[in-house]
Amino acid sequence: MYDVHVEEVYHFIHRRCRDHSLAEDITQETFAEAIRSTDDPSSVSVGWLLTVARNRLIDVLRRKARHEGKLRLVAAGSDHTTDVEPAERLRVVKALNTLSLDHRLVLTLHYIDGLTVPAIAEHLDRSVKSVEGLVTRARRELRTKLDDGDHASGTGAVHD
Repeated sequence: MYDVHVEEVYHFIHRRCRDHSLAEDITQETFAEAIRSTDDPSSVSVGWLLTVARNRLIDVLRRKARHEGKLRLVAAGSDHTTDVEPAERLRVVKALNTLSLDHRLVLTLHYIDGLTVPAIAEHLDRSVKSVEGLVTRARRELRTKLDDGDHASGTGAVHD
């Protein structure tokens, strides 16, 4: 099943997200789900695989948008025109402050100062690829810290 459908599932996801590592991760998760869900993997159709892959991508993109929105809360600062609760803004700031200096720096430059990745790379005298990786790792670390806080406070039981 894997050998027959892996390329189709990967390309299906990659066309939608244009992110190689994300497409690989979702492809892997899709096939793992197929193995968990049946005793006979050959009975799993390509349509089922694509549906699972699409749903996983939607979940990942929603989660990513939610966390990026939380980063933008920090950028809103003391702007009282937003509907954001001060407690939520404080939670994001606290999580951001627990990150390493490099991670905090790139997230601040990108989301608060509005710099593009190439501009950050130039500013830090690093390659664009290096900064892309740094931003990705920083977002992942912040997302983990925020998710841990959601679960610890009981607010993370239901996700979008």
